Amino acid sequence: MEILITLLCIITVLVILYFGLAFILIQIRRPKFNNKGYTKLEKKLLDIFTSMFDPDLAEKIKKQIEYFENKRKWRQYWEKSMSIELYGDKKMSPDLKYSRQDESKIATIKFKVNEEQYSIVFDSYDGRIWGWKIRPNPKRIQKTDNIEIISKKINNDPNEKVVISIEKTKFKTIPNFDGVIGEIVKVKTIKTAYNPLISQQIETFKRKIDSVLPNGYIQIIEQTEGLEFNDFRILGISEIQRTGLDDGDYFHLVEFDDGIIAVKENDQNGELYFCHFSDGLIDELGTDFDKTLKERTTLKKNCE
Repeated sequence: MEILITLLCIITVLVILYFGLAFILIQIRRPKFNNKGYTKLEKKLLDIFTSMFDPDLAEKIKKQIEYFENKRKWRQYWEKSMSIELYGDKKMSPDLKYSRQDESKIATIKFKVNEEQYSIVFDSYDGRIWGWKIRPNPKRIQKTDNIEIISKKINNDPNEKVVISIEKTKFKTIPNFDGVIGEIVKVKTIKTAYNPLISQQIETFKRKIDSVLPNGYIQIIEQTEGLEFNDFRILGISEIQRTGLDDGDYFHLVEFDDGIIAVKENDQNGELYFCHFSDGLIDELGTDFDKTLKERTTLKKNCE
């Protein structure tokens, strides 16, 4: 009896240690929100960034940067990169925003520190600077401003009036969908379906995605601008989001509670990925969107 109790105690301790370690590892990788200001390196790069634009626009961007400096932001150091997104804690004054409304890259700067080459990409959204990504991981050089500029490029003009606004409308009666959705509805119930965009609108949004969208996904959006199920949703092409991870940016196609099916920026092979929310890990899924979607949804159904 004593031996049995001892074994149970050992097993209990091992289980606690296992889950404790798993929790710690997840917390280490989980993005942190904070109100800390910018690093010395970032301040230098932000000065160079604002100087790339005409004086009026530069002054507006400078005020945006000052607004966000000590407000809520998301910063994550990955193995190969660092991402920062600026959230703030209240609505920014419209007077501080520029004309461009879409999600886009606005500038890229390549630079050297101690003969090692880095790049920083500045992102824009809703008329203001959204954040930036530095590759490779700049953690060990964040306290320096002694940098050598290699190149500077404006990717998209912030003063260009680009307003992407689509008002999605729901189907009053959910239709019978062709293809993979017709198979999925045998085991999953559609909560909401939206009327598809016209072909010209679809083409406009396709041009904004810097990678190949899978044929299976295109066939879906030709029938509907997004579908919502109880435990996942297929995004319409007008609402595809970009997430910056360690090795690059990923475009959301399907969102689950625990991660996303995505395509990678600048990937012309149509490769699909599953990006996990909890630990930042990425699974390669191949190029067959229909097969991937069926496997993910059927697997979740069988586990319910």
